[in-house]
Amino acid sequence: MEFTSPKTLTILPTYRCTAACKECCFESNPNLKSRLSEEEILSCINEAVATFPKLQNVVFSGGECFTLKEELFSAIALVSAHGLKSRCVTNGYWAKTERSALKVAKKLSEAGLYEINFSTGLDHQEYVDESTIINAVKACDTFNIKPLIMVEKDSDDSRCRASLEENDEIRELINNNKLTINSNTWMPFQKDYTERGFQIAPEDLDSGCEQVFENIVITPHGRISSCCGLTFEHINEMKIGNIYEKDFLKVAYESQLEDFLKIWIKVDGPARIIKLLMGEDYIEKNIGTINHNCQACVYLHKDDKILANLKQRYPEFLPSVMFRYKAKHGLESRLNNRSEYGKLL
Repeated sequence: MEFTSPKTLTILPTYRCTAACKECCFESNPNLKSRLSEEEILSCINEAVATFPKLQNVVFSGGECFTLKEELFSAIALVSAHGLKSRCVTNGYWAKTERSALKVAKKLSEAGLYEINFSTGLDHQEYVDESTIINAVKACDTFNIKPLIMVEKDSDDSRCRASLEENDEIRELINNNKLTINSNTWMPFQKDYTERGFQIAPEDLDSGCEQVFENIVITPHGRISSCCGLTFEHINEMKIGNIYEKDFLKVAYESQLEDFLKIWIKVDGPARIIKLLMGEDYIEKNIGTINHNCQACVYLHKDDKILANLKQRYPEFLPSVMFRYKAKHGLESRLNNRSEYGKLL
């Protein structure tokens, strides 16, 4: 099936992290050792550029990608040399002092980093305090690197986001449109999860997945994934190849374009698929609260009753899904072509 290339390459070079947040989807902690080598990281970037003509962004996340140190700066510099935008996702541990924050931010600027996302909140701040995040944000602003803070949704007893927004320096950056703060879904992975309340609007659970086909992901073990969603490591079907084969990105990416379930997830999203297969009240009666579409995706792939219905009933949904998918893809292609044509005028 014809399809435009992904817009984003996400590289997770390591799951090792300076923190060990209890609800981390990758169970990251300081003791994990597996990681991509510098040669593998650079090779993946070059391969993606050669394979995907519409590629726009390369994201470095983890784990904590800054544990790579100089190798991270080299990878960012390569992305810049290809004329692409780069983004890092980090807990900001390297900004313990203003001096250390400025030192790292300067290297990021020299490498050409476009954007940086800081993860913080109730769990993260057990390891990296608020003042460190503020140091990091200020340093990146000094070197004209676009910062964004993603705060775990607070519990009833925490106010991490409010505390940040009340800081005079942070408020000034926000008011001058130099900083954005968003709340991030913090999904339960442990039985003693600290309740964060309902975290996503109902309409967002009935929408298609923006990750599938738009993002291709490299994991620390050299696996290639269909998305970098919060639960992809728990879903074997999202692992579509590895970086040790010939034409690894092309083969892996194209392999998923004949997978009807991935196309359906792209069109309707996993939560909506479950409702279509099982009825509107199945989630409430049999699963309980779903905080995010990535959580619904696990149930879609692992719940025996849902799987049985999926295997039996998918043909009845196939014509509608494929019609809507092709219609949306055709419209996007025309709009993209019109945009390209407009640049020539």
